[in-house]
Amino acid sequence: MYGKPDFSARGRVLHCKVTADTLTRMKEEQYTNVKTKKLPESEYEVTATIPANILSGYREKAVKKLGEDVEVPGFRKGHVPTDMLIGHVGESRVMERAANMALADIYPKIIVAEGIDAIGSPQIQITKLAKDNDLEFIATTAILPEIQLADYTKIAKTIFSKKETFEVTDKELTETLTYIRRQRAQIDAYEKQKAEGVEEPKLPEEVKDEDLPELTDDFVQKLGDFKTVADFETKVRENILEEKKLRGIEKKRIETIEKIIEDSKIELPRLLIDQEIQRMQMQMESQIAQTGTQLDDYLKNIGKTMEELHKEWEGEAAKRAKLQLILNKIAKEQSITPNAEEVQREVDHIKQSYPTAEVENIRIYSETTKRNEMVFKYLEETAK
Repeated sequence: MYGKPDFSARGRVLHCKVTADTLTRMKEEQYTNVKTKKLPESEYEVTATIPANILSGYREKAVKKLGEDVEVPGFRKGHVPTDMLIGHVGESRVMERAANMALADIYPKIIVAEGIDAIGSPQIQITKLAKDNDLEFIATTAILPEIQLADYTKIAKTIFSKKETFEVTDKELTETLTYIRRQRAQIDAYEKQKAEGVEEPKLPEEVKDEDLPELTDDFVQKLGDFKTVADFETKVRENILEEKKLRGIEKKRIETIEKIIEDSKIELPRLLIDQEIQRMQMQMESQIAQTGTQLDDYLKNIGKTMEELHKEWEGEAAKRAKLQLILNKIAKEQSITPNAEEVQREVDHIKQSYPTAEVENIRIYSETTKRNEMVFKYLEETAK
């Protein structure tokens, strides 16, 4: 249900208060000929024009941005003459980048000015694009649909108030201790290879039971702040118990949200389902790439086309889209907002791991995940 970090503007709702004078100035300066049309299934179509003089400014920015990365023999990056750079990459690529930059800045302003509660990412079709000409486009966007929420507090109380008892069996303790000993044996074997000068030491895939280190006081003392085997076993048992409790909470969370989804009524925009399917495809492709397998080979092995997989994923994609809409609405009703300083710390941390990701998209992702967690905790608290 949660998957990999997604730094797209998922679930983003554009809201901004601006004065009438500001809206007029934005329209006069940056866009014209705006037409909007409400479509079925909570979608809107927006048609607009970005004047040539505005687009030319973005063209200059696009040339500069492309010049930072393009290499031309005899010139350093960022120092390629403009004419030579355009001749190298092509005018169409320059204009495509300029259009993307212009739309990224101007489209949200149009949405705000028209009072459209847009969510998710729009589908934009550029109908006219050329140097020294106006840019014309048609955007289709999902809008915040009508949501008739189920009685989520009642559902949460019913599910989270169920009493559960958790215990750790001797078998579970023994299996965990054996796993820890096996891990230690693999690490010792790896370290031995390094000491013996093996160029590419590897963790052994299997370790025989008779080769496992004996569980002694000396052994557990090397693992951490433990004095005796009994002390170590007590801590391991506590950790297993805590993990079981956390799994129990996660199970109740899933049961709660699935019941809320089932009992709520939402006119779900088709656009949101399609976007979720695309995210699922990206996640799958990333996982396949990590195994060193080609996507076409994977599809051939499972005997399915991408279109068939998309069809299979529709139910899960719809559930994911409804989940986020419901969590957003509960957060709004209960005035649940993540702490700005905590969000900023998370943004800074993620940026270190994903340096190429857009900061604003990281912020949206961080705010969304933290708000979702706060909503789940709120639902848990209602049962107490």
